[in-house]
Amino acid sequence: MTNYWRYVRSDLYKLRHSSFFALHLAIPLIGAALALLFAAFSTSDAPNKVAAFCQFIAMAFPFAISMACHIMVEQEARAGRFQNILSLPNRKAAILSKLTLLLASGLFAMLLASGLFSFLFPFASGTGIRPTGLYTLIPLVLWGSHIFLYCFHLMISFRYGKNVGIGLGGLGSLLAALLYTGLGTGIWFVLPYGWGIRFSISALETISGLPPADPTELYSGLVCFALMTCIILIAITLWFARYSGNRAVD
Repeated sequence: MTNYWRYVRSDLYKLRHSSFFALHLAIPLIGAALALLFAAFSTSDAPNKVAAFCQFIAMAFPFAISMACHIMVEQEARAGRFQNILSLPNRKAAILSKLTLLLASGLFAMLLASGLFSFLFPFASGTGIRPTGLYTLIPLVLWGSHIFLYCFHLMISFRYGKNVGIGLGGLGSLLAALLYTGLGTGIWFVLPYGWGIRFSISALETISGLPPADPTELYSGLVCFALMTCIILIAITLWFARYSGNRAVD
């Protein structure tokens, strides 16, 4: 545990001059601004405008995750081609330190985006309604449903580098949008890119007192989410303990 907290402090120090934290400020500001513009000019009712915010954030999250993982891993690549982190006595604690910073920064970004949108929504929409749950439940659902992708993209960035990592993030954002349409019916719950948008809309329906559109698929999605997230959290620690620093050339 002592090593873990030492690694967290070290990673904070190494990232403070990078664009890592700026990214986690820019993404929520841009996301909230786009959602507020939609709320200001759309003729939809208030629930649909709030749902649009969830959709914007869920679609942007995979690409933002890939960028954040790339920045973190590239910092280690420049520092002696991963030799600093590979020479640490407790590699499992080292990778968990990086994952902790990614998840904590992602949660901050999500709470900031939700807070800004919720606060400014009555003024932008002209409805005088402040969405409930956007300070607590919705950001937590959006954040938690992307834990798998943080682990996955961190592994991809270490092993395959920028082109594959960021390219996969962009593809994931597109896939998130497609999985919310009819194309995702029956398959979205086994694809992690579909969890964020589906779970957040279901949470929004629950807050509004509406039953989920498809309880069976929602239950299947929750089971897949729980199992796959636990598996990848274990897998990333075991994998990094054996990682030799090999990386595909970008």
